[in-house]
Amino acid sequence: MIKKRSNFIDEHIEKVALVIGGLAAIYVLYAFVLRGPELVFDNQKFRPGQLDIYIAEQSEKLKERLARDPIPKPPYVPQSVDFLAKMNLVLDKNLNVLWPVPSSVEMMVDKKYRMPVIGSVNDVAVEHIRAAAYMPKVAVTAENFGSEETYEPNDLDLVTVQASFDLAPLIDSFQECFAGKEVPEGWRDAGLVKPVFAAVQLQRQRLGDNGEWGQWEDVPRVKIDPERDDYKIIEDVNGLPSGGVMVQFAKFSDPRIQVNLLQPAPYKIASADDDWLPPLLHRKFLTVRREKEAQDRRETIEAKAAEERDKTAARPAREDHVVAEKPRSTAAGGAGYRGGAAGGGGRGGMEMGGSAARNLPKTATAKPDRTSERDRRTESTTAAEQRKTAKPVVTEATIYDEMKKMLLTRKDIGKLRETITFWAYDDTVEPGANYQYRIRLGVFNPVAGTGEVREEDAEKDSKVILWSEFSDVTDTVAIPKRLYFFPVNVQEASMAAEVQVCRYVLGYWHSEPFMVKRGDVIGRVAKVEPSDKDKIANVKLPEMIDYSTGAVVVDMVAMNDWFGDKTLQSRQYFDMLFSFDGTRVERLPAKQMYWPEELRLKYSELKTLEKKPKEPWRAWSSTGASEMQQRAVPGDHMRGPMDRGGEMQDGMPDRRPGR
Repeated sequence: MIKKRSNFIDEHIEKVALVIGGLAAIYVLYAFVLRGPELVFDNQKFRPGQLDIYIAEQSEKLKERLARDPIPKPPYVPQSVDFLAKMNLVLDKNLNVLWPVPSSVEMMVDKKYRMPVIGSVNDVAVEHIRAAAYMPKVAVTAENFGSEETYEPNDLDLVTVQASFDLAPLIDSFQECFAGKEVPEGWRDAGLVKPVFAAVQLQRQRLGDNGEWGQWEDVPRVKIDPERDDYKIIEDVNGLPSGGVMVQFAKFSDPRIQVNLLQPAPYKIASADDDWLPPLLHRKFLTVRREKEAQDRRETIEAKAAEERDKTAARPAREDHVVAEKPRSTAAGGAGYRGGAAGGGGRGGMEMGGSAARNLPKTATAKPDRTSERDRRTESTTAAEQRKTAKPVVTEATIYDEMKKMLLTRKDIGKLRETITFWAYDDTVEPGANYQYRIRLGVFNPVAGTGEVREEDAEKDSKVILWSEFSDVTDTVAIPKRLYFFPVNVQEASMAAEVQVCRYVLGYWHSEPFMVKRGDVIGRVAKVEPSDKDKIANVKLPEMIDYSTGAVVVDMVAMNDWFGDKTLQSRQYFDMLFSFDGTRVERLPAKQMYWPEELRLKYSELKTLEKKPKEPWRAWSSTGASEMQQRAVPGDHMRGPMDRGGEMQDGMPDRRPGR
């Protein structure tokens, strides 16, 4: 037998593969587990352990640098002089005037402009509205201002001050001062001729307890304006942020910012029986509402009276019917019965029909009454003439139309040369206080801080805003209290007084009686029991109302005095003595018939308002007059009373400044 020769590779291939695989596994274990991967950080390669050490070292160095005192940088030295000197050396030409450089103040020292005249603010009007409105629960920002979760219904006292301003003289004055015929041609600048409004300043003064008016103070923008801080009034160039007046000028040139500055959006009113409108339109709105309520009351009274008349007339009609049954067998009698029934069922109508049928021939026809016909033609002509000369009927729809025409739009504000209406709000008033207001407009000074102002207007060189004159002072605005109490009766045996406390909560007046004695606090928290009508109407009422007045009963004092103009008569009653602070004691008669006239009128007014039917609140998304002024998220559409059931017409302002 021949023995086969074996191959070394064939015999040991499995062992070689095992050795190679083991070496590869050992390399992977070392390279990726024991040694670790390399990481790139700060343009350097590190292993995990080395990276932690490097970061710790850098942190220590950073702490040392932060602990050291700052190293002041050398002051900036203008380079324009050296630059121009080098250019003159090369070109052998003076370029101080023709060469444009950023620091152009030095090159245009001779340029001087006259400051424009801003004009006056006219037709100032003021109005106070009290209603339930959607008030912010948290600070309103650009991110959350349109979210319903940011607001909740609450009581609002809002004062609106409205005024008018004529744009044409302002535009002409800017044109004349910065690009007019008197301005040298090289100085004329088309970028300065367009006036840009910078601020609407509303100020108020409060009537003090001593009967004197306090100092004028600025009124901040409303809490619902998410960009209220952007409209902060800065009057001096030294107070401007980086960029100076031209940055502010460019920022406020946005038509949306101009619209929101002049006609800021109002609160969303939740009360169903009121709405926000500018003062003059709101007065018309209230007049229309009162007339409508009076008409509804008249119609209700007339309907009840007609119902009573029908009931009263029904009984005689049935009696006449019985009497008329007897002659019904004859033709004349039948005709008389039918004529009476057609005439209204009364005795007179039946007798007229029957006698007329018997006395007139069957072929007789009634002749036209020419006098009556002439009177009808005269009345028709007179009515037509009255319709032509009569004033247009004011309705809520016509008021909304006026509001729509009054609104500024971002498309048109840069093109207007007419009288515009603007307004501002005060949502910081206190119930029971009295205020007066004044308002003015400010326009940017486009050359503020440049030294390009004529000597006669030198004091305006550093002024960022050129102001109009303040408007006339408004009428006094009396903010009613939200809490009253009235001692309506007294029990002499127990020396206790019954006090009716009235409080305004969520758009309606509520009242609750309390029995108080000496040392008792008048009023406390009470549970609200909704009536059946409120339940049916699904009216949301507060569960609890705080009737606490803060007044403490001091005593009940018997009074005996005289009253009357010509004939004096004696009267006996009790005064309730009370105090709010423990120092000053006040008193009120503990019976309505002895109250002062003003107190009786206020009590009667509040009791009437308390009986006013309550209605559900407007939904957050519902339409209302204030929807005309609500801001719109870019890309979304607004709906309002001017487009009931449809989208807001194009051109309505996006009220978000800078967007």
